[in-house]
Amino acid sequence: MSAPIGQHWKQINDHEDLLGASYRARTFSFQGAKREAHTTLINHLGAQHATHAILYIHGYTDYFFQTDLAEHFITQGHRFYALDLQGYGRSIRPNTPPNWCDSIEQYGQDLDIALATMKADGVDKVTLLAHSTGGLITATYLAQPYRSEERAQIYQTAFPEVCGVILNSPFLALPFSPKTLQWISCPIYALVTLFPFASLHTKKATLYSKTLHTVFGGEWDYRLDWKPAAGYPLSFHWLKQIVLAQRKLSTKRIDIPTLLCHSEFSTVDKKTVSDMQRGDGVLNVKSMQEAAAKAFLQLSIASIPNGFHDLFLSQLPAREAYLASIDHWLNTQTNTQKS
Repeated sequence: MSAPIGQHWKQINDHEDLLGASYRARTFSFQGAKREAHTTLINHLGAQHATHAILYIHGYTDYFFQTDLAEHFITQGHRFYALDLQGYGRSIRPNTPPNWCDSIEQYGQDLDIALATMKADGVDKVTLLAHSTGGLITATYLAQPYRSEERAQIYQTAFPEVCGVILNSPFLALPFSPKTLQWISCPIYALVTLFPFASLHTKKATLYSKTLHTVFGGEWDYRLDWKPAAGYPLSFHWLKQIVLAQRKLSTKRIDIPTLLCHSEFSTVDKKTVSDMQRGDGVLNVKSMQEAAAKAFLQLSIASIPNGFHDLFLSQLPAREAYLASIDHWLNTQTNTQKS
C-alpha cells in the first residue's frame, strides 16, 4: 500500500494489467459523493522518456481494451494512459451499481487522480482523448473555473498541462436533430425528474453492439460483463445528470486546442447492421457539431467516412482515417507550440 497523495486519495494496488505485460494498472480509492469509490489508471510501458502523453477517457457502458490504439500512440512517440472511471470496467465494485452517477462533475476526481499520477511519472503535457460520454465528462472538467495551479494547491501535488483535447463522437447533445432538440429536451428533463429511480431495461443486444463484438460477427473481442451487448439498465437519474451537464456546458467556453472527430452522418434510425455501419449509430452528428462549436473556442473538425460511433472501432479504412486525422492535428499542435 502506498501513502495517500495529498491526503485526498490513496493507491491501493499496482500490477500488470489484464491486457498483458506491456500494460500497468494502478487502482486508487477515494471518498466519492456518498461512499468510497475506486478508479483505475492503465498505462502502456512504452515511450517512458516522452514528456507528452495521451489520456484516454472511455464512454458509457465501456472500459479500456483498445490495445491497438495504445500501440499507435506509442509508435508516434507519445506515452499512453487510459482511465476506467469509477463504476466502470476494472473499477466496478459489488457495493455500487455499475455506471451509477450522482453527477457528471464527480468524474473530475478520477481525472485529478490520473493527471497527478501522470505528473509524478514524469509527464509534463497531456492531450485528453475522450469518447462519447467521456467527451461530456472531459468538457465538464475543463469548463471548471479553476486551473491546474489551483488544483495543485488544493491537493498539494503537481499537475501536467492539458495542452489539447481530442473528442471521439462526444455526447454533448441528446441523440436528436437540432430542430427536434428544441422541443424535446424539456419534456425529457421533466420525465426523468419526475421518475428519478426509474430505469429502462432490455435483454436484447443493441444493433450497435452487433456491429462490434466477435460473437455477432464483428471485429472486437471485449469483455461482455463490463461492456454488455444489451447495455446496463438506463437510469433516469443518469439521464437527468447528462441533460444538466449538457445545459451547463452550453454556457461555458473552453479555450484549449480541440479536435472534434465524428462520422459523416448519423445512422441512429437504421434497422440493419450493414446500414448502421455506415455512420454513427448512437448520436446525432449535427447536434454534436453545434454543441462542440459553442463550447470549444479553438475547434478543428475531422469528418470520418463510414465511421462508427466509436471511431476507433470502425472498420479498417475509417479507423485509419481517424488515426491519420489525429496524427496530423497533433503534429500541427506541436509545430504551433514550437513556432
